[in-house]
Amino acid sequence: MPEQIKSVLNQSFTDWHLLIRDDGSTDETLNILNEYAEKYPLKIKRVVDDSGNVGVIRSFEILLKNSTADYIMFCDQDDFWLPDKIELSVEKILQMEKQFGKNIPLLVHTDLKVVDENRNVISDSMWKFVGLQPKKILKSIYNLALCNCVTGCTILMNKKAKAVSIPFVYPVEMHDAWIALCVKKYGEIDFVDTPTIEYRQHEKNLYGAKPEPFSLYKKFLTVKSAIRISKMKYAYYHPFVFKSVLQFLYHKVKYFYIAHYAK
Repeated sequence: MPEQIKSVLNQSFTDWHLLIRDDGSTDETLNILNEYAEKYPLKIKRVVDDSGNVGVIRSFEILLKNSTADYIMFCDQDDFWLPDKIELSVEKILQMEKQFGKNIPLLVHTDLKVVDENRNVISDSMWKFVGLQPKKILKSIYNLALCNCVTGCTILMNKKAKAVSIPFVYPVEMHDAWIALCVKKYGEIDFVDTPTIEYRQHEKNLYGAKPEPFSLYKKFLTVKSAIRISKMKYAYYHPFVFKSVLQFLYHKVKYFYIAHYAK
C-alpha cells in the first residue's frame, strides 16, 4: 500500500484529493493509513464508517458516495500508478467534454502494464495479454455486458457518471462493470490506448489478468461451464441490459463473431 500511495503523490497532475477506506483489515493497514492522513492532511482523508468488512464492491460504492469531486478515479492498494496517469485521463475527458458536452455521464479508461509482485513487466499491454479489444467492445452496451473491458483502477469519470451509477443495484458482477454499463447506457465511454498503471499480479489477486489462451480455455473448457457463465451474466444484466433470454443469446452469438472474425 505505501508504494501505491507514493505513486499517487508523485503524479504530474497535482490537483487531487485521496479518499481511503479500510475494509476491516487485521494487519498494519490502519496504521499506514493514519500515518499518511496525518502527514498529508490537505490531500488524504480517511472515510470512517461502521460498516466493517463489506467487500470490494460495497467498499467502492461507499467511497463513491462520499466523494464530492467533479472527477473521480479508483485506486487499488497493490497497483502502481505511472506518473502521467491522471494527466492523460484528464486530457482525454476534457476532449470528450468538448465533443459531447459536460452535462452527460462521461468515463475514460486506459490500458495497463501487467507486472509481477516485484514490478517486473510480464506484458506492456494487458489488453493484448488477455485479448481485449475495447474499440469493438464499446460499440454497444450488449458487447460491454458480455465482456467488460473497463478496468476499475484506470477509470476517470465525471459527476454525471457517478449520479447514474449509484446506488448499485445488486447483484453486481464488479463495481467497474456496473459503472461502465450505467455510463454506456446514459452517456459516453472512451479510452486511452496507453498503459497508465502497473497492474500487479500475485497469488492473492481476487481478480487478475490471465493470458488469452488461458482465458479462452477456461471459458470454453466444457459446455457446462459455458452455460453456468451465461446464466450468471444474464442474472447480472437482466433486465438492465438484456430484456429476454433470446435477446441475450442473440447478442452473445453476435459478439462471438465480432470478437473473433470481424475486422
